[in-house]
Amino acid sequence: MYKYCKVVKSRIYFFNFCFVALSLISFNSLNAQTDQFAKIGAQKYELQKDLLIEPPPPVLSNKILPGGLMQGDAFKYNHQISTKQELKLELDSIKKHYAGFLKSFSPVQKSLRRQMPIETMNWRIETIDDQQNFKNTLEGKGQWQEVKMPHYGPPVGHAVTYYTKEIILNEDMLSLGSLFTCFKGVDYKAEVYFNNVFVGKHEGFFAPFEFDVIKYAHKGKNTLLVKVINEPTTTGSVDDKGIHTVGNKIYAAGGLGYDEPMEGWHICPPAMGIYQDCYLEARATLFVSDVFVRPMTQDSKAEVWLEIFNTENNQKNISIDLSLYGENFKATLFENKNYLASTTHIPGIGDLVKPTDWQTKSLPMQYGVNYIKIPISIPEFKWWETNTPWLYNLQIKLSEANNREVDRVNKNFGMRSFQMDTVNIPKGKMFLNGKPIRLRGANSMGFEQNDVKNKNWNQLIDDILLAKLANMNFLRFTQRPVQSEVYDYCDKLGMLNQTDLPLFGGLRVNQFTEAVKQAEEMERLVRSHPSTVVVTYMNERFPNAEGSPQRSFDNSEAIYKVFAAMDQAVLLSNPDRVIKAGDGDYDPPSPGLPDAHCYNTWYNGHALDLGKFYKGYWQLIKPNWLYGCGEFGAEGLDPLNTMLKYYPKTWLPQNDTENKVWTANKISKSQTNTFHYMWYPTQVGLENWINESQDFQAWAMKLVTESFRRDYRNVSAAVHLFIDAWPAGWMKAIMDVDRQPKKAFFSYRNALAPLLPSIRSDRNSFTAGDTAKIEAWISNDQNSIPINHTVQYEVFINGKAVVRQSAKADILSNAPQFQGFIKFIVPNVLTRTTANIKLGVFNDKGICIEHNTLELQIFPAIKKSTQKLFVLGAEQSKANKIATDFSYTIASVMNNAQVVIVDGPADYEKNKIEINAFVKNGGKAILNEWPNGDYEIESNKFNIQSTIMGNYYFANISNEVLTSSTLKPKDFFMWYDKSKDYIQPILYSVIKAPNFKPLATSGLCNFAGEDPAGYLATGSFKYGKGQFIVNTISLAGRIKENPAGVEFLKTILKK
Repeated sequence: MYKYCKVVKSRIYFFNFCFVALSLISFNSLNAQTDQFAKIGAQKYELQKDLLIEPPPPVLSNKILPGGLMQGDAFKYNHQISTKQELKLELDSIKKHYAGFLKSFSPVQKSLRRQMPIETMNWRIETIDDQQNFKNTLEGKGQWQEVKMPHYGPPVGHAVTYYTKEIILNEDMLSLGSLFTCFKGVDYKAEVYFNNVFVGKHEGFFAPFEFDVIKYAHKGKNTLLVKVINEPTTTGSVDDKGIHTVGNKIYAAGGLGYDEPMEGWHICPPAMGIYQDCYLEARATLFVSDVFVRPMTQDSKAEVWLEIFNTENNQKNISIDLSLYGENFKATLFENKNYLASTTHIPGIGDLVKPTDWQTKSLPMQYGVNYIKIPISIPEFKWWETNTPWLYNLQIKLSEANNREVDRVNKNFGMRSFQMDTVNIPKGKMFLNGKPIRLRGANSMGFEQNDVKNKNWNQLIDDILLAKLANMNFLRFTQRPVQSEVYDYCDKLGMLNQTDLPLFGGLRVNQFTEAVKQAEEMERLVRSHPSTVVVTYMNERFPNAEGSPQRSFDNSEAIYKVFAAMDQAVLLSNPDRVIKAGDGDYDPPSPGLPDAHCYNTWYNGHALDLGKFYKGYWQLIKPNWLYGCGEFGAEGLDPLNTMLKYYPKTWLPQNDTENKVWTANKISKSQTNTFHYMWYPTQVGLENWINESQDFQAWAMKLVTESFRRDYRNVSAAVHLFIDAWPAGWMKAIMDVDRQPKKAFFSYRNALAPLLPSIRSDRNSFTAGDTAKIEAWISNDQNSIPINHTVQYEVFINGKAVVRQSAKADILSNAPQFQGFIKFIVPNVLTRTTANIKLGVFNDKGICIEHNTLELQIFPAIKKSTQKLFVLGAEQSKANKIATDFSYTIASVMNNAQVVIVDGPADYEKNKIEINAFVKNGGKAILNEWPNGDYEIESNKFNIQSTIMGNYYFANISNEVLTSSTLKPKDFFMWYDKSKDYIQPILYSVIKAPNFKPLATSGLCNFAGEDPAGYLATGSFKYGKGQFIVNTISLAGRIKENPAGVEFLKTILKK
């Protein structure tokens, strides 16, 4: 749709309204304490709006697709998998495709290093004796517990633990010249002691570090001691006394978790430990300490960045031999190309002339680290692509000047480019290898890290391929860099990723330099991996340090300076890196690509109005930019077999009696019971809860994802969450801990089909005689335009086809395109029924590539009631609007009516005696949408109060009303509002009236963990021979386009 003159390699800034753990609160059930996650999800900030615009919905042409019934049989649509058995077959198939990319064809280069893995250590939490007599700790005295390495778990907050190990060293480990204790990752601070000597320390959980201990090592028994220090996080965490503290630990909420059901399973508690491999490694005194191969695809070459470390205080001349092979394909590009480190002395401008000017000299390796860059040519290279992730293997031999070989290292890399255009309008378009790409994927929080910790490589492979089977092309390693092995397998399997620095909400002022250092460590960890295309710095930046300005940076200007410093650290390590400063910015705008999280299908009221979103609007952003959405999701309970396999018995019903009253409040940190009132009916029985929650989650994934697919401005989106690391860990996951797909997995997979037909309608119900206009779209994420494709569509009402037609498909490259309206007049029906709309994309051979469906509710024409209705309210009142759309005859005086609608308390008070007498004598009075307040009518007290977490799109029709009507449990959901021309909430307030008869119920969803049950949307009480009906459902101006409202009124007003 747009032509770009120039693609600019530059840093970019995203911000997402991310919802992840702001505070890791310790509590035993949702009812116990404030739900911090829900609070984050519902927060709104209205700052700097003058710098932002509201992206409008698309302006559609009035193109009408052909109607009527074409000759021929019903169309044959492609099969969409929906079971774990079918998914298993798909997994087996895709594994065959990628098996070749997992192979290694490069020659085996034998290492000159000698490694001693540390597989177990003795561990304990710090004691008073450790604090008062550290010498005993160094000597290993006291009680210890042997643990398997890697090791991770509690305590959280301020805590210290110790790991110790007796190590037997032989002459082979001491003879090479240096001996390093190597740690791939320690959470959080580590102090390392070898044979009672302090040898070094490191802060930050994800970066590898090492210390040379050769001076302190000896043949025979040696002792290694590691002191691990934990702290409260910079986000803030709760200690064992329940006190929320903003600490110094740079950590967000994306860790491994640990096997403890109340806390360890859930939302990645900030625990501690030596959670990655550790080992001793003997090396020569001169060795290669790091390799980065920088692809320079535009010139068909690469640049080898070598870091060579010299442990001795004497200069050494070196020789380097490079060999380049195909890693997962057979190729030898060159072998043993020799490089002698040298340079030319270039005189400075205005400097004195020196004898050394323009002379070439060799570069000796001095003490410490030395940096060398070597260009290599790779003509006609193989591109690293997501479907064909070709990798190269660079082998390096390091020799001293006397040709004594001292070190050998390998480095795999891929030839690929990734860029973002930040110049041409609209800004923010992304390119992989020069071709446009939209990032479609998921957040990952722990499952892949546990695969590595457990050395379960087959599971890691399966997990990445399962993402591909869901049509994802990237994973967000949410709020933390992960182990190097994860990146290795993403490289081999072609899975793009975004890696986040573990900052959430803000940054402690005193941790500025540490954060910049960790930004550099992050880039150095991922820079050699072609799969890593974006890095970020901060998740959910809050204004005013989220109420702790005395602890953290408290304004955007300061944070932007932090980002700028991080940019320099990252870009010095990798000049080609695409950077997102933030993932979830509650204080926009930030520099670069706008990116906001969107939880409006769970944390109702978050981000933007759900109806507006579905219409095609988006959150406020900077002008002339595309946007991303780093997180969206909804909770779906685990499958029953997972619950029975893992859950504590106290979480589950043990008999029929318990099953009838069971709710998800039994599950630690579950939000389902609290929030379901906003979305779907209250269930009875564990299995019904599971099914209903998963149905809703699947619906939410379809609605949100297809909305993004229809919006050309969306360039990236990631569901929160992919695979659960633990049972009930993050119940927004679309796949459980045993890799069983929830229903949402399949709806997400379908919504991410590369060539997606999409159907959209703001109305979900119609009345006989209405004209239905249903949007038909094709969203194409591919960089090609299929030739001679058609859209074929059908409308079935009560099983009978009323439309069956075909039209030429109008498909754009890497963009959505509106196809036109499927328009039909709803035929007469005698009883309520359903309309099923099917839309498929068919190729030139008549084979369906992909299809989609939409179900609508069809009601009979409204019949005029013999009852009469009287209105107490102004001409433009809500009561009069209901009366206008209702099928009752309007009475001129109250006594001639059977029903009176009272618009407000003032109307009631003014006519109180007449209304009470009317009801007492058998009439019905509807007190419609009264304002908030406490009321009493003839000793019947009730309270009306505003909903919490936004206004609700759902009300739960009572069983009594359902059984006496044609209404269905979800009829009061997602109602169209003609005045807005999109879906609007139906519930803005709820009723507290314990003695009322429930006609439609709701809950007062809240953050405090209080029981939300016991609230009404509509309720009644008897008075004399009649009834007062109190209603807060938004019926005015709504029931004509939402005929369930008419059916509801007719039912509750029956004689």
